[in-house]
Amino acid sequence: MVEGRQIEATSDAQTPDRIVAAAERMFAEEGYRSVSIRSITVGAGVNIAAIHYHFGSKQELLEAIFNKRCAPMNDARLAMLAECREAPGRPPMLEQVLEAYLRPSLIWPGDEQGARRFLRLRAVLAHEDVELSRDLISRYFNDVSRTFLKKLRELLPELSEEETYWRFHFLLGAHYYTLSNPGRITVLSEGRVDPTDAETSLMYLVPFFSAAFRAPPARGALAFAGG
Repeated sequence: MVEGRQIEATSDAQTPDRIVAAAERMFAEEGYRSVSIRSITVGAGVNIAAIHYHFGSKQELLEAIFNKRCAPMNDARLAMLAECREAPGRPPMLEQVLEAYLRPSLIWPGDEQGARRFLRLRAVLAHEDVELSRDLISRYFNDVSRTFLKKLRELLPELSEEETYWRFHFLLGAHYYTLSNPGRITVLSEGRVDPTDAETSLMYLVPFFSAAFRAPPARGALAFAGG
């Protein structure tokens, strides 16, 4: 009976989504290397033929997870970036651009738990397989990140390209840590600060990095301090 139910499930239009959801959960909790295709079949309630039919391999299933999570996020980022403009009553352009980059990755309407699960998966994968992790991050994020870097260079011509890259690097670090390890500052602040509140995180991140990007070039500041 169980096998019969599994075979029937393979023809269900929702089967690919169920497989992706089970794999994402298991990869995040147990590690990409530790999870077998067979264990995913049990978690998703399908037979092994369904996974091979819809995805072909475990790595292709991992890539389907990245596509599911990254494509909507990147689309939202680019849509918000296209709407950025100088106008009365709107924040300055730099703040708008930073929010366009940060908001879609911090706020996933109706699926914040899934967002954090995906971040755990990324952290696990970066630890287990650096080359695969870099390849996926490059394929799914680099084009959009370069679009935002280009916009930042337009807005901040006083910064060298190198300087802009460094500041964007620190933005990435704060953004990633806010999503992947929010509990530490909650403990240190004795509960007064909770980065899982995405709107509050944005309220602090956007002005903080706006000020950071507007700061004088680091080399000039160091030279001034030493002089």
